[in-house]
Amino acid sequence: MIRLPRRRRALAAAIPTAALLAACGEAVAPATRDLPRVAPPEGAVAVAAEERVGPEVEWASGAIASARHTIVSSRVLARIEDVRVAAGSTVAEGDVVVVLDARDLRARVDEADEALRAARARRELAEREHARIEALFGGGVASRSQLDRASAELHAARADVSGREAALDQARTALSFSSLRAPVGGRVVDRLAERGDTATPGAPLLRIYDPSSLRVEVPVRESLAVSLRLGQELDVEIPALPLAARGAIEEIVPFADPGARTLLVKVGFRARDERVLAGMFARVAVPSGTARRVLVPRDAVHAIGQLRFVDVAAGDDAAERRLVTVGPDEPPDRVEVLSGLRAGERVWTRPAADADAPAPAPTQP
Repeated sequence: MIRLPRRRRALAAAIPTAALLAACGEAVAPATRDLPRVAPPEGAVAVAAEERVGPEVEWASGAIASARHTIVSSRVLARIEDVRVAAGSTVAEGDVVVVLDARDLRARVDEADEALRAARARRELAEREHARIEALFGGGVASRSQLDRASAELHAARADVSGREAALDQARTALSFSSLRAPVGGRVVDRLAERGDTATPGAPLLRIYDPSSLRVEVPVRESLAVSLRLGQELDVEIPALPLAARGAIEEIVPFADPGARTLLVKVGFRARDERVLAGMFARVAVPSGTARRVLVPRDAVHAIGQLRFVDVAAGDDAAERRLVTVGPDEPPDRVEVLSGLRAGERVWTRPAADADAPAPAPTQP
């Protein structure tokens, strides 16, 4: 491989570049090139009008959630004897949903009850002994130390009874935990345990939500969320059904996600359709202000194939042909111009009879 000196290598690299520039001719900036001019068409001159459209909305995507949802879990360690509901079941507040093995718990209640009876018997004996010593002390037969000892035993017996009563209440409370009840009325979302499993304290067994208190939780751009207020009504859509509803803002979480720059907005609505379920995809229309659009008469926009153009008045005897992008046909007699034309510019309109006539040939400026 032959290696050229550095200056020759630079010269060899510059020769093809110079040849390419020479072949392309003089470079002209697009903004400085004159627009093609045509003879003014037959018709009148109209002004491109600017119109405010609003209010504009931005659709924010989120999910349906319930304002009231709970997890059913055990407070004691026990084997599960029965799960009386399944996913999708409807329960009322207070219904028994899970039954645990209560044999150990009942044994503890019986043990605490027997201990309480024994403590009460000792208290009765201590009360009789205290009364006897107190009578003897009044007659001068018993000493002060004997009376003090009897009083101490009586206080200890009474305290023992109080402790045994508390232990019995605790055992009975633990026994009541063997029947797990629904804390709220609603629908079972998840069944996380089966008969024969061991329930551990705090481990979820069922998930229940209230279908009458559904809401949509959506992250909203912080620039839009700061203008929202509690109680403001917004449109809600559930595309899967499809279903449209009206909801009110119940909560705006006062914390912005630093990564997405959004605030979580919770919009409550009343679902009259039983097919609306927690977790479904939903959208909320968030107001984003008003928009401006440029409108021209329909007779001012002409077509050549897939291209659309207008003739912009460049004087009394000439027009500039300009390609434009038009929007959907909303007004019956006007067309929205998305790009290529500014508000206030004048455009030529053709008579209705010439609407399908070919465009006039361009002329030199």
